[in-house]
Amino acid sequence: MVGKGGFGDLFPLFALAKELQVRCHEIRIAAESHHASACSALQIPLTPLDHAAHALPSHASTLRDSLWRLLPLDPAMRATLDPGHAEYEINALLPHMRDVDLVIGNQLAYSGVLASRVLDRPWIFCAASPLAIPSAHDAPLWPYLQRMQRRTTRWGLPQRAYLPIARWATRALMQPQVRLRRRLGLADQGHPRFEGMYSQHLNLLMTSPVLAPAQPDWPRNTVVTGFPWFDPAFLGGDDQEQEIVQFAQAGAPPVVFAPGGSKRTDPGTFFERSVEAARLSGRRSIIVAAKKFHSQFTPRPDMLVTGYFPYARLFHLASVVVHSGGIGALGWAMRYGVPSLLVPSDWDQFDNARRAEQSGVGTVLDITNYTAATIAHRLDAIAADTAMHNNLSRMAPCLALEDGSRVASDAVEQVLTGLCRPQAQ
Repeated sequence: MVGKGGFGDLFPLFALAKELQVRCHEIRIAAESHHASACSALQIPLTPLDHAAHALPSHASTLRDSLWRLLPLDPAMRATLDPGHAEYEINALLPHMRDVDLVIGNQLAYSGVLASRVLDRPWIFCAASPLAIPSAHDAPLWPYLQRMQRRTTRWGLPQRAYLPIARWATRALMQPQVRLRRRLGLADQGHPRFEGMYSQHLNLLMTSPVLAPAQPDWPRNTVVTGFPWFDPAFLGGDDQEQEIVQFAQAGAPPVVFAPGGSKRTDPGTFFERSVEAARLSGRRSIIVAAKKFHSQFTPRPDMLVTGYFPYARLFHLASVVVHSGGIGALGWAMRYGVPSLLVPSDWDQFDNARRAEQSGVGTVLDITNYTAATIAHRLDAIAADTAMHNNLSRMAPCLALEDGSRVASDAVEQVLTGLCRPQAQ
């Protein structure tokens, strides 16, 4: 398995790996070294894919190849798109892939799909977010385009009109990967972000069909598995859990503020405004923040500040969850029947938030309007939204029955069986 990104990007792969282990399959994972503790807890060998700049090959680049460096990308995405990093990762992967039966990679594993094709190993695509497999029939909101999309919707312009624009823009962004693919002597598999990542064998979308119903223009062999419900037991200690539970049970269910994406590491005024919103609305709150930010908070009896704690053991304590729209956070809130106030700021969060609002399980607040008074007003509106609470009460039991890990593992084993079956003479 090849996974790139943060915990939210890797948890579906970890869930699938854990289930395949139970079925006696040997698993190896290639990922950044900040996932070492997770792999150790899962007893899975890790091949580190760190961005060691000193180890990168140097190639003369054209001006067009270098334009992407000027875009406002976060460091992780910038490194992921760098062809030098990709080539370094491919060289790290090749020795570990030579004896595998197949390769499974997530939506950021560009080096994984290229390495699998260099060695002619079967590739399975495994995505957490619906944005990874866009459809003209359920047109998504795109990062960098979503503001324009929302405006032009009011003018009657169909959202599917933005699909070719997004394809063109991302293909231009990924020209360095196209050139790398050519240097490796690989055939053109189509758009490197879309068709180039998809598999002829199996494409797993590890989310709920409630949020992402199957579409007629998806690639062949696409399976929507349902949420995998991975609870990372290796995160969050007993003392932290005891403190959270005691606080939650000491009064009315709190609002949980749990920023994700770039807001987790660069929150700006997110925490300050969240605390003031809770005070204005007279609500108790739990603030999920990296420990380096804890000194910024003035202690209050109606507020608990905690480090990251698995949503599987946190969100059921909440009255509302305020989050960025990560697909995992949204899934756990839905499973527990808890409304979401979604404040998207990065990548797939805008489209996930759109899907949540369309499904009637949350409401969306533009990050530019994230002020204490507006947040407090939205919290009051959510508390009074009977339809939203009824939707969640109806959906939660069905979502709890989803078993994305099992469905995905069944599909993977079908691929393995097909690969092992002798060809007809």
